[in-house]
Amino acid sequence: MRTVVLRVVALAMLLLLALVSVIVVRTLQRLPDTVVYFVRDGGTTFTLESVFRQTRSGASDVEATSRRALAALVDGPTSEERARGLVSEVPRDVTVHDVRLRGRLLEVDMGGAFASGGGSASMFGRLYQVMYTLTHPNDVDEVALFLDGQPLRVLGGEGLMVDHPWSRPPGGVPAW
Repeated sequence: MRTVVLRVVALAMLLLLALVSVIVVRTLQRLPDTVVYFVRDGGTTFTLESVFRQTRSGASDVEATSRRALAALVDGPTSEERARGLVSEVPRDVTVHDVRLRGRLLEVDMGGAFASGGGSASMFGRLYQVMYTLTHPNDVDEVALFLDGQPLRVLGGEGLMVDHPWSRPPGGVPAW
């Protein structure tokens, strides 16, 4: 009789453990895994604001995470985030040709649409959005941007100079 009770208790414990495991896995799958930066228009100044996104696609390497983060920037803020005044300065028709991690340098090649449209505030915004989003993983210290295979050194008609490669300056997020 005692062995039967012990077996029933052991089976109940195994079932409970399996149930808890399923709940934990499903909860973890819903947690955000990427930070992206959008622009907040303050009227006379613009600032970056970080938001969390769930972009899991099964891959966990830096290149795949960076591709998903760039796609989130192109998709733009959610309706709730737009209601809070957030926008994306990254044009909706930007394509990402290639993302390569070389040591701690992330090389990103995008289509030329990244450099089209908008004034200097928009150019600063899209550059900061991309750079701050891509340097968020601990594995990335610098980002080198390319447009259609050519190193990006000047952005927009106003001639915004772009460091190549770019590294995140110390301190908080920029305002411009």
